[in-house]
Amino acid sequence: MQQWTDLFLNMPLPESWMRGLLFITFGLHLLFVLLMLGTAILSLLFFLRDLLRQPSPPQHWNEHVAHSHMGLKSLAVVLGVGPLLIMQVSHSHAFFTVTVLFSYAWLAIIPLLITAFLLFDAFAHKLSANAWLALICGLVGVGALLTVPAIFTGALTLMERPASWADFAARGIRMDTDWMPHWVLRYLHIVGAALAFGAAFHLFYSARNDAPKARLLRKWLIGSLAVQAVVGFALLATILPQLSSPVLTAISLGALALGTALWILRPESAAADYRLLALLPIIFVTMLLARQLLQLEAMGPTQAEATAQRQQKVEELAPFSQKALDAFAVKLRTVYDNGDTIYDGACEPCHGLDGRGVGPESHRLRTPATDLAALRIDRDYAYEMICDGTPGTGMPYFRMFDREKIDALLDALDRRFAMFAATPPPPRDISPESLEVWIGMCAKCHAADGSVTATGKAMQPPPPDFRRSSVSHERALKIITEGYPGTGMPAYRNQPAKVREDLAIISNSFRAAHKKTETRTGR
Repeated sequence: MQQWTDLFLNMPLPESWMRGLLFITFGLHLLFVLLMLGTAILSLLFFLRDLLRQPSPPQHWNEHVAHSHMGLKSLAVVLGVGPLLIMQVSHSHAFFTVTVLFSYAWLAIIPLLITAFLLFDAFAHKLSANAWLALICGLVGVGALLTVPAIFTGALTLMERPASWADFAARGIRMDTDWMPHWVLRYLHIVGAALAFGAAFHLFYSARNDAPKARLLRKWLIGSLAVQAVVGFALLATILPQLSSPVLTAISLGALALGTALWILRPESAAADYRLLALLPIIFVTMLLARQLLQLEAMGPTQAEATAQRQQKVEELAPFSQKALDAFAVKLRTVYDNGDTIYDGACEPCHGLDGRGVGPESHRLRTPATDLAALRIDRDYAYEMICDGTPGTGMPYFRMFDREKIDALLDALDRRFAMFAATPPPPRDISPESLEVWIGMCAKCHAADGSVTATGKAMQPPPPDFRRSSVSHERALKIITEGYPGTGMPAYRNQPAKVREDLAIISNSFRAAHKKTETRTGR
């Protein structure tokens, strides 16, 4: 198989390019997530602050803040697709392992986001109209929104700790796990960053001409940056063994930029200091760079092992690749325009070339394939089975073939196995004891005339209609003695041999009798 069509694909781009793309796309996504999350939290906090001061406060400025959430959330969601796709390719082993382990929470992200976005939009539209309804929508909406980064940070924290995967799979989330403090601190760090960047965004965006709001946002920015410093140092303590020179360099630059930003914000002012526009990106980029370096170092050995295993599998399959391609090419060139070709391609895998029901795929079937060589059946009955399949078995429907092709297949079946030959008449009369057994046990599913009773029709698969089909005496005797696996037909080996012989004769007598009736009535 060619390298570019192999199951085990190489990276679409060099690994360094993939890392760069992941850094850029995740950075853009995270930036708008922080702005969107910070906007939502601040808007709700400002609303609560005003609501506590007076029952129906004016919300003109807060409406402006809340309505900016729409554009920010759109960009955050759209830009989130890129890093997820890159992670699936560049860290496939770790990504898919953890998303499966975290599946119950991972799948909750979609309903949580839908709930959060709808309720926060309702909050923004009800700020002035109905304060209490806005309060409920805001609390629930922001609560749902804050749950999403908890899931993401949890998944990323676990993804960076391959040694904890087996324990997590066995025990789930436990407070005593060594990665739990890191997860909590990492989550608080994200929330703090959201408040900082949300406050900075609205300081420059929505409070440029409003001195009181600008002073309020500066206080929030100072407080959130100070919290970031405290949480950041605590977070640093959870990863001390993983620290390397590049990581320490990035963290040091970020800490220096954060300290400078706090010093700039120190004097209370109504103006927005534009030096922050240079410092905040430095804080963001250095912290994100440190995070990605830690992630690559943590997942590197596992990813290398998974890549080596894939390469080994490629080498193991290489000797069979050309053979598989040649076999596939033969199938592509096969034209299903005659009965023999259709049988060989569609029927032979289960029924076998000799029709005995022991084809190469027959061992996979719960209900054994029919022994076509022992079957004597009406042509129209066979047509129905081929078109509709047999419910409860591995026999599928073949409606993809038109009437002409199915007729050609039926001709091939008759030519190979004499399937449509007449059923021989009963060789002898049966004993009254055997007839009583038939009526007492067999007639519950097989009706008195050989058709199928209501009980039989309810089975999956239903028993055959003996008026339209029969099998050889030897085959019937074997089924009666051993039963038919995967069906409701039990074994009757406890019956005397003479009775079983008679039951086989009875089951094969209906088709012959039915044909005689049809001949006499001219049907």
